[in-house]
Amino acid sequence: MHEVYKPSGKVSFLFMPVYATMLFVAALTAFICIFCIHFSPYSVFDAIILVFVTAAAGKYGALWCVKAGKIRNPAFSVITGLFLTVFYWYMLVVFYLPVKNVFILKSFYFLDENPLEFLRVFRLRELLKALSILKHNGAGITGRKGNIFFTMPGTACIVILSILCIITAIYFMLEFYEAACYPFCETSGKWFRETVLSFYPPDNKELFLSKLLLGDFTVIYYLEPLYEVNVNYYKIYLFTNSLKDKFYISVSYMENSGELDKKTGQMVFSENILATYLSIDNNTGRGLLAREHAMPEDATARIVTDKTKKSEVRWLAFNWVIGILAIILCVFAIFKLGSSLPEFLFKGGFFYIALIFLINAVRFIHSLQKETVIESTEDRYIYDGTKKHLSRKIKTPVMFKLFYLFMMVSAIALFVLCIILI
Repeated sequence: MHEVYKPSGKVSFLFMPVYATMLFVAALTAFICIFCIHFSPYSVFDAIILVFVTAAAGKYGALWCVKAGKIRNPAFSVITGLFLTVFYWYMLVVFYLPVKNVFILKSFYFLDENPLEFLRVFRLRELLKALSILKHNGAGITGRKGNIFFTMPGTACIVILSILCIITAIYFMLEFYEAACYPFCETSGKWFRETVLSFYPPDNKELFLSKLLLGDFTVIYYLEPLYEVNVNYYKIYLFTNSLKDKFYISVSYMENSGELDKKTGQMVFSENILATYLSIDNNTGRGLLAREHAMPEDATARIVTDKTKKSEVRWLAFNWVIGILAIILCVFAIFKLGSSLPEFLFKGGFFYIALIFLINAVRFIHSLQKETVIESTEDRYIYDGTKKHLSRKIKTPVMFKLFYLFMMVSAIALFVLCIILI
């Protein structure tokens, strides 16, 4: 097999301050996660929050620690990922009781205490105490209205937490390992830049792959740029250093599943990785880099018909009407609850306010990205199948962006109003 990229095994001096910062972020993330779990109205939300937050912590923790800390040692990165997992779960457990007390007392009482006194929650004794209470009391599985369906035995809770911790450790270690294996230029001290190119599949896929793995890169020159959308294609990841004197490629085969994602309107593709970080000669690398500017847009596109255009307008109007009415209703309910406001807020109110903010924040960030669309009916799509005739880059309508911003600002205002009235 041809030469592939191998990490140098070095670790930058930047690792220590970066990792220390990441530990603080992990503790803050665990604190927020426990808060959201206690404030969520039923157990299904608890599981979703834990999985989502933990997955984000592993993915972005690896990017931050490895990329910013410039770790090129896979074994060392795995160890740091494992330690971050243990630290993250330690924080999840030690924050369990203090946050539960906030939930029970319906007050942010600890904010008024001596900060040094609050630091006692990080002691190992508090961890053992939390696990002991969990083992003794178990955990209540709640429904949508907050009623307890049944109580899970404490021993089962400990076993489940242990399994989740092991799964998290494996996930974190894999993320850290993959990030450390990414090509790095030791001369310039920078990570390689990634460029994605799309091509039509070769006539003989097996022969193409075998020649590629043996170092015959002339087969790349015969690949034709992809102009059709939503068809099977080859995706080549080109990695280039800032000096343009070293190149690597990864190759994947993207296969159309024939299914349309109902949420995004895009075709679903499955990715089959054929080769990873193959070292290629400079001529081939520069040739691929030159073809970047001549490449068409993304190989996948969202299909938009006249029917979907009309439904989009109706959905926009519906969002604005319901959004404004919901905010007005929330303000009215906050003042109407009076002395019952703390109980409402600490039994799901804060959670729903946070949910409004996060959902619209994600939608707003997504709206800033352009997307390729096919504005045609299915008949035209079949008749005129080239991308240059059917697709174009569009932006999310301004009124959608304004709606997302409106809901985000309203959620923040509701939270501040609740804190003032408690």
